[in-house]
Amino acid sequence: MNSQTNFSWSRSLIILMILSFVIFGVNRVIDHFLLVWDIPLFKMIFANDIGNLTNTIGGMGEVVAAVLGIEITAVAIVVQLAANKYSPKIMDIFMSNKINQFIFSLFVITAVNTVLVTNTIKEDRIPYFTLAFTLFLVVVNLLIFVPHFIYVFNFLRPENFLTYIKVNIINTFYKLSRGKKRYTVVLRDGINEDTNFIGDIALNSIYQGDRAVILLCLNTLRELTVKYLEVKKNLPEKWFKRSGLEYLDPDFSSYSSFVMNKIEERKILLERKVFRLYELIFHKSHLALRDVAGGVLLNTELISFEAIKNKDEGCLLTVFQYFNTYLRLAITDKSPRTAFNTLEHYRIVAELLLDTNPKEVERVSYHFRYYGHEASKNGVLFILETAAHDLCRLNELAYEKKVPNIQALLRQFLNLDEPLDDKPGRDNSKELSLIGVRIAQAKLAGFYLLHNDIALAKVIFEDMKIEPLERINKIRDIIFNTTEEEFFEINPRGINFYYLSETRKEVLKDFFKWFENNEKK
Repeated sequence: MNSQTNFSWSRSLIILMILSFVIFGVNRVIDHFLLVWDIPLFKMIFANDIGNLTNTIGGMGEVVAAVLGIEITAVAIVVQLAANKYSPKIMDIFMSNKINQFIFSLFVITAVNTVLVTNTIKEDRIPYFTLAFTLFLVVVNLLIFVPHFIYVFNFLRPENFLTYIKVNIINTFYKLSRGKKRYTVVLRDGINEDTNFIGDIALNSIYQGDRAVILLCLNTLRELTVKYLEVKKNLPEKWFKRSGLEYLDPDFSSYSSFVMNKIEERKILLERKVFRLYELIFHKSHLALRDVAGGVLLNTELISFEAIKNKDEGCLLTVFQYFNTYLRLAITDKSPRTAFNTLEHYRIVAELLLDTNPKEVERVSYHFRYYGHEASKNGVLFILETAAHDLCRLNELAYEKKVPNIQALLRQFLNLDEPLDDKPGRDNSKELSLIGVRIAQAKLAGFYLLHNDIALAKVIFEDMKIEPLERINKIRDIIFNTTEEEFFEINPRGINFYYLSETRKEVLKDFFKWFENNEKK
């Protein structure tokens, strides 16, 4: 038992003792003045028989003690069950709750006050006010018994105790940013423990298959991170410095000093902690609980929006790194659907960046290209095609928004394809995937032609003209024969990559004629 624990229970003992004797003393002082001024207000309530009064009040003390025993037993069982299911820290949170502290203190003070009153009644000076106040406390204790049980069960619902933790953390952020609370290592360590608590609940819920609780934890982590990013610039500089305790934290203990220096330099200690928890949840859920993995991706995307809004480059770089990590996990585990979903959320972040920092979109485009090729090398072939269609979409938006680096983004897109092996025995699935890349590039050429930008369409043509005319015709036939915009299976995107509007198909006829004319030369 450490000194902090000793201090905590000693302080509680002293406070309860002082309150009990203060209440008893104040009541006796009031009784004294009522007797001196001969005010029989409370005398009319009770009988004059001191024996009956003593027995009655003594019995009330036994009732309060019995109710307190039942309360403690029942609550301890319920709280322990919740702690076993979610996290042992629930015990600490429950006992630190002000309402629970107040109700348990009320029971104890009532019991002590009843004992003091019962053993200090004198026949010549019956303390009628003290008796009335004691009776009032006993009645309040009996009335509050059932409502407190209801409160306990509600408090132990995950959405309630997670909200309790989240509000405490956010309030601490606000107080630190406004100078209302002084920074200490203990304070930051407490926030780390509370953040770990949310992550532990999510991880334990994965083993139990409780998807609703996991998603709730993901949302809670995102909400406190968003609020943190809002006030981050106003936090004291010490907040961002390492204290040395990070190496005892499982989320940081495996990092080298180089990584920790970068985390400190970029001021992303909290962000890295939250995203590390997201990574663990993603890793343990993306194969069996895909909706949970989708929740990780969505919340990562939403945090990135706040990072872009607050121009937090460190946080945004962290978002990129973790999107890349999600892709790596998906490729390693041969999970094309996970990578498919990750690329969509990654692309949505890049779309928003086109408005504020289009140069960063080049970095994202490179990552799409890199992980598309990594997926292809590892036999997860549909991902290269998915990356191509996402980059097509990014290039379309870049053109509409007239960003200055359209040419650079287009070059990244055109470098996505790989040379095809025309030798006998080639991998046909790989060929189909790379044809999908060429289809996406042809789609972009059609977009440029719709906007009468023949020059950019020619850039795509120059890149594609190395393909045999047979393959170009196959690409053309796939595009023109696809008539359904909605994909015929259920997936998060719901669209058919090969679908184009009739208007764009019409202008693509000219694009494909360029290849025929080139073949005749």
